[in-house]
Amino acid sequence: MISKIALFGIVAATLFSITIGIQSVDAAPVTFNITKAKNPGPGFGDEKIGTVSFDTKDNKTYILANLSDIAPSQDKVFEGWLVDAGGSNYKLSLGQFTDNTLQFAEKLVNPYTYKQFIVTQEPPSDKDPNAADTYGGVELPVPYGQ
Repeated sequence: MISKIALFGIVAATLFSITIGIQSVDAAPVTFNITKAKNPGPGFGDEKIGTVSFDTKDNKTYILANLSDIAPSQDKVFEGWLVDAGGSNYKLSLGQFTDNTLQFAEKLVNPYTYKQFIVTQEPPSDKDPNAADTYGGVELPVPYGQ
């Protein structure tokens, strides 16, 4: 039989563990250059087409992407994605760019799972949840891709 003191210790350790697990994750804001995708891919080239900034506060991820003075192909819009490249290859849509700007702010369980930020060209009312061919992007350094 477990003593009251031992039971209290187990409960306290469990609560501490849960508290540590739900504490906010804060990271210093970072900005990366978005470069045009290699043609043929995979990978990104040297031609800068914009920037993307990441900021994480209180378990909320803020992403601000700005594209240079470029326009998508006729009858297309730019869309931003986070990609678990080399892992599950899951692509999380962050939404469409408006006036070459994308703003995203959501609570993500683990934003550091993603290894890439990519930009695609999609139909304006795209019902397909999959990403089209990559137009540009950036490989995200550690702590991303963990």
